[in-house]
Amino acid sequence: MANTIAIYNFKGGVGKTTSALNLGYAWSRSFKVLLIDCDPQCNLSAAFGSSQEPKTIFYYLKKMLHDQAPDHIETVPVTPYLHLLPGDFQMVNIESNNQFITFGTSIIQKLTYLLKKEFDIVIFDLPTHFGMLVKSFLANVDSILIPAIPDSFSIAGVKTLLSYLYEVERVKPLNILGIFFNMYRKNLLHHQEKYRESTEEFTDMILSTQIRNSIKVAEASDVGKSINRINPDNTVARDFLQLSDELLAKFNIKFLDDQLMESGFLNQGQ
Repeated sequence: MANTIAIYNFKGGVGKTTSALNLGYAWSRSFKVLLIDCDPQCNLSAAFGSSQEPKTIFYYLKKMLHDQAPDHIETVPVTPYLHLLPGDFQMVNIESNNQFITFGTSIIQKLTYLLKKEFDIVIFDLPTHFGMLVKSFLANVDSILIPAIPDSFSIAGVKTLLSYLYEVERVKPLNILGIFFNMYRKNLLHHQEKYRESTEEFTDMILSTQIRNSIKVAEASDVGKSINRINPDNTVARDFLQLSDELLAKFNIKFLDDQLMESGFLNQGQ
């Protein structure tokens, strides 16, 4: 059965979708990977040119809301080992659906179960809004990965997010893969200082790999490719490969509740 990972931060502009795309490609070197575009903006789907696929995540959630659970979820092959379940702009309406408000967590549980049978790693690119949709996914995934950028607002947002995550009612314990910095400039003293502050605040929740800033990442994402496939010698391409390897070693070992309690983090916020 697959490892399910939510890439999430309720602060925008931190590189969620770019991280999902590049990690998906990196892990598909060795595993069968599924990317799921849960964001109504559909940026991940647009990167692959799949925004018009009829069988989107909304299509399947709508069927489940009408008690028409499918036996199989059709996905779009990007490569033999990387597939996509496209997003849908209609996902903006899902949270106002009374049935989803009541049964959202169990519906996502059924969807996740179907997908885990066919893939080794399932990556959910979540929208920023911390509403019922996001909570339902977070209640069911194995792990969460939190991208951030090295500035004070982003770091403060991560601290708030961790407190919110602790309050989500979950089907099982949530493994926190870690927090990492996108758009990092190693030569900037400000970025170095923010990294030091973060390691003091969040201890070993901060990953050792930072993703450096490069326009090449955006250029690759625009054509639905990872930076590694476009320019494997690029420093950022090596950063994402290093991050993917670092994360593999952390699957299913760090649980949010235990880690926050042991570190005293929750007590600090009280």
